[in-house]
Amino acid sequence: MSNLASQPVRLLTVVALLITLFAPVGIPYRILLLAAAAAGLIYAETGGLTALGLGRHRWRDTAGWAALLAIGSILIGEFLQPAIAQLLGTPIDYSAYGALAGNADAAMRLLVFALTSAAIGEEIVFRGFLVRQLTKLLGEGAWRSPLVVAISALIFGAAHAPQGAVGVITTGIVGAVYAVAYLHNGRNLWALMLAHACTDSYGIAMLYFGRYA
Repeated sequence: MSNLASQPVRLLTVVALLITLFAPVGIPYRILLLAAAAAGLIYAETGGLTALGLGRHRWRDTAGWAALLAIGSILIGEFLQPAIAQLLGTPIDYSAYGALAGNADAAMRLLVFALTSAAIGEEIVFRGFLVRQLTKLLGEGAWRSPLVVAISALIFGAAHAPQGAVGVITTGIVGAVYAVAYLHNGRNLWALMLAHACTDSYGIAMLYFGRYA
């Protein structure tokens, strides 16, 4: 067995990921660096990126899963997130995105970051890499897979701390949905990336048009 595939090394990579998530580096660049490192580790271990979920998949399956996940994510944002905010008595904090209403330049810059660091980077880090490492560490089974989903969702939510408590909870729920989908769609990371891109594009459009102001 390769040293990169040993259990201590897997655990170390998860710990390193947790530490790096809160490093004093701008979030878009931090996630992109993490994604590059994660892809590099998987490539060194397996000789390719298929283990991340970037292998060949039927385009119809990819499109179908992406559509379901995008619709589910948008519904969570539109209905569940306001309910969580009301329950906590905390307003939804969009300040981390800056003043986007009517600001086309800012919206386009955020869209570029969303399509790269979020849709691509976050899916590589939190689903393709983290879910794989946790599954290899904990195994799969009646309680192990739900534990992998829960841990990955908690980490994903915590990584969105700048969005406040409501954002952490909401992104944690979305992270759990995406992790479940990843484990049940043949590890098709393309579908998750596409869904993430569609969801973030919708959210940025709503911010631009003042829907969330």
